[in-house]
Amino acid sequence: MPAIDLTVVLYRADMAELRKTLLSVASISTEFRRLRILVSGSDEEFSDAVDAVKELAMTDSTSVYHRYDNIGFASGHNALLQMAFAEEAQFCLVLNPDVSVAPGALSSLVEIGAEAASTALYGPALERQEPESMPDRRFDSNGIVWTPSGRHFDADMGEVWSIVERRVRSVAGLTGACLLVSSAAYDSIIAKTGWFFDDVFLAYREDAELGVRASSIGLESRLVELSGFRHVRSVRGAQRGRRLTDLLGVRNRFVMLFRLGRLRPGSRLGAALRDAIVILATLTVERSSIPGLRSAFRIRRYLGYTSRVRT
Repeated sequence: MPAIDLTVVLYRADMAELRKTLLSVASISTEFRRLRILVSGSDEEFSDAVDAVKELAMTDSTSVYHRYDNIGFASGHNALLQMAFAEEAQFCLVLNPDVSVAPGALSSLVEIGAEAASTALYGPALERQEPESMPDRRFDSNGIVWTPSGRHFDADMGEVWSIVERRVRSVAGLTGACLLVSSAAYDSIIAKTGWFFDDVFLAYREDAELGVRASSIGLESRLVELSGFRHVRSVRGAQRGRRLTDLLGVRNRFVMLFRLGRLRPGSRLGAALRDAIVILATLTVERSSIPGLRSAFRIRRYLGYTSRVRT
């Protein structure tokens, strides 16, 4: 069996959801080598995460790291991935603390991903974790899709769950909530583009940008239709109203533009019109996102000068 590590980044985590995730991870303990958790926050938050690991008797197969500052999803997973691959992991599963994995699902994903580990990133179709009162199974993500206006969404979100088990297809990107990375793909992306996740993003949209950047050097994003991966979704589709998420959404739209230039998906006219609408709406309606807009424009030259793929 290949050496597989799991990476989880925590910042103000919902401990009830985290325990569900850890319970599912404990049920697949024979399918991976090590769980690596980075806790950004107080001593109490770190202690809560350690206690949750101890409750499930996972201490021997888990490493929990602590930082007082929040370095974000992108930098947090970059740090964990670097440690895992330095210790000869062959695959890493980037995992949100609100995703559950059923027994056998990870092994199936790795088996499929191993067939072309050096030329692609892999991720499973994610099922939405709905309340028990909801009768129908629904998609949470079936890969990432882009619109002509330069927006991206999780494909089929909210649609009735329907898959062909183990079917693999190429998509524009994969959600960072559950992403399988081989050491070969990781090394190639860093060597040719400079980094894995882009640290500048902090959180939100970094998975979509990764798909574009990987594609620019010939690495596909491959969606695997598998049962067994379920995600609790707190923000759905184009839903707004969460202040930090909205701010980061505005900021990172323009971070992506300045990083990727013409590589950013979408038509030039459609994306430019959407850019103008976002700026106008931020300045007049969603003024709480103005700091995010300012942040992106303040570092626009840095973003362009340090990008290896911008055209």
